[in-house]
Amino acid sequence: MFNQPPRLRPLVAGFVLILGFGCVSTNLAQSGRRGRKVDPVPVSTPEPEPSPTPDAPAEKPKPRFTFLVGVDRYDAFSNLPNYYYEGVLRSLVARLDDSAVVQVGATQINMSRSDAVQKAKAERDAYVIWLQLELDAMSSNTQNGGTPDVIIEYAVLAPVTAKQVTSGRTYTQAQRNRGGILNPRGSSVYGDRYLNQAAQEAADKILAHFRSNPPAPPPPGRGP
Repeated sequence: MFNQPPRLRPLVAGFVLILGFGCVSTNLAQSGRRGRKVDPVPVSTPEPEPSPTPDAPAEKPKPRFTFLVGVDRYDAFSNLPNYYYEGVLRSLVARLDDSAVVQVGATQINMSRSDAVQKAKAERDAYVIWLQLELDAMSSNTQNGGTPDVIIEYAVLAPVTAKQVTSGRTYTQAQRNRGGILNPRGSSVYGDRYLNQAAQEAADKILAHFRSNPPAPPPPGRGP
């Protein structure tokens, strides 16, 4: 090692000391940069949208009239095919059921007049519609051997008392004369289309009577 003059020794020592402090400061600065944690950038999370509430089904209005319907098959003199009775019963019930104020409680294809009376007396609220079919013997179509024309007779009996509220008849021949158009619900699957139209006409007449003459409530203390 070379010899330093005595005057340069303090300068060299000071330079070494300054250089040492500089290195230490640099290391501390670097370690500080490495040790500092960087806060994460907050990410906004969208709030979930509420799922749509399904609309509640509209409540069917409470029926104003309840009917039980039966057709008389005991009349041996009519001699009509079975599908005639089925067609009349189905067509009349379907037309009644189209009304929002009507409820059809039950149907019966074999109901005599006495059965209808007994059923009406046993009911508290329901009206019994009794149907009967008969050949229109005066119709030229029946006399000439064509598709027989039929008369539909109906009677409506009040609950509890079995009092007759209204009655009437409709004719298939009258439907032909008017050139009636087949209602889509009156299919020939259940009988002649004009017969089904006559049954629908009977239902319309019954509803018209009840709308024009709202029935009084039944007497108290009777019924099941």
